[in-house]
Amino acid sequence: MKVAKYLWIAGAMLMSQTALKAQLAQIPYETRGSHLIVKVQTNNSDSLSFIFDSGATNISIDSLTAERAGISKENRETVAVGGSGGTQNYKMALHQNLKLGNLEIKDVNMVLINFASLSKAIGVKLDGIIGYEVLSKYVTKLDFERKKISFYDQIKSVDTTGYTVIPFEFNKNILIPRFPIAITLANGETFTGRVMFDTGNVFTLIVSTPFSKYHNFDSKLGETSVQMGRGLNAITQDQLATINSMSFNGFNFGKMGIRLTINDQAEPKEGYLGILGMEVIRRFDVILDYMQKKIYLKPNKAYHDAFPAEPKKAGIYKESEDFLAKNKTRPGVKVTPSGLQYKIIKQGNGEKPTMEDRVSLNFTATLVNGKKVWSTYDEKKPWVHRLDKALDGLGEAVLMMPEGSKWMLYIPAKLAFGDTGTEEVPPGAVLIYEVELLKVARS
Repeated sequence: MKVAKYLWIAGAMLMSQTALKAQLAQIPYETRGSHLIVKVQTNNSDSLSFIFDSGATNISIDSLTAERAGISKENRETVAVGGSGGTQNYKMALHQNLKLGNLEIKDVNMVLINFASLSKAIGVKLDGIIGYEVLSKYVTKLDFERKKISFYDQIKSVDTTGYTVIPFEFNKNILIPRFPIAITLANGETFTGRVMFDTGNVFTLIVSTPFSKYHNFDSKLGETSVQMGRGLNAITQDQLATINSMSFNGFNFGKMGIRLTINDQAEPKEGYLGILGMEVIRRFDVILDYMQKKIYLKPNKAYHDAFPAEPKKAGIYKESEDFLAKNKTRPGVKVTPSGLQYKIIKQGNGEKPTMEDRVSLNFTATLVNGKKVWSTYDEKKPWVHRLDKALDGLGEAVLMMPEGSKWMLYIPAKLAFGDTGTEEVPPGAVLIYEVELLKVARS
């Protein structure tokens, strides 16, 4: 009996040691909004704050952080990176090494991006974003109740009891998991399409314009509103709506607010529905197995939480109306037929741009109370785009400005973010721009 007992103890110890070996690392994370913030090290840097994002197919690092971390300027190349406002060129640091807890991620490339605006939006100094380079190498478990991320060598090392297995696919070299879901709109019609599983999307669901156009969602959504925001490269627009339900793989959710991208140039297309986000994902314990192309989901305590409603349309603030009424009487302030107010600080001698030209602008944008919203000076990089990527009021003004000019602009909400606002701009708010037209590049 004693021999059997000792054999049992030895076996248990061996199993325990095997399990510990199979779990390669476990790290805590913090949350900012719905973003998962993990600590990463590169070279001899202190701990850096990275968003852990299953929708990130490249590692990116803040350009200033890269300088402070001693990442060499020599081993770099220029790459094109797509964003919600189009594609821009960025520098990529090649053959870098990172540490995530005690995991070493070797010989990876990192795109250098200025994250000042995103840092401001989420309320924490953001140093980078990491996702696929880790997920492709390790089975990854997200525990939203304990706020921990665990990494394993293989799926056999993980207890999957009680989980539902969802096979997924990568599509057209976009290395983000996709699987089908069904949604029922306000008019009772149900539609099925593939969604990307994206822990970097803080919303419930973002529906793609091609899918919504193909199925004529505009006539089926019921009451909607529009909200503007700032993408990586330009101003973006989302349509806000409420759906009756969402379901996938035996999981069913009731009414929830969703977002639909607005892109007038997009062609109608079936198949790809959109992006599933954290307001749904956080309701599960999640295991991601990229090697076997499977997601494991098990409802957690948040599964039955009510979904937040998308913001409704709000009225124009009286503060904004009063400001514009008083401001237009000040010396030097002129008013256009659209309601845009401007004052010339310096008049340049160059040519005026057209809508087809690319312009380089430096600007600082504030609210009427003086709160700074954005500044290209803070980001140490001018805004370079065609004017169809700008706010209506900004675009109207710059079309009147000769190259080399500096103007003050007082942009009514109807020419800015309307009566829905953004995270940084309240509904109905006037925006004040000090803007300088640096260069006009003819198309």
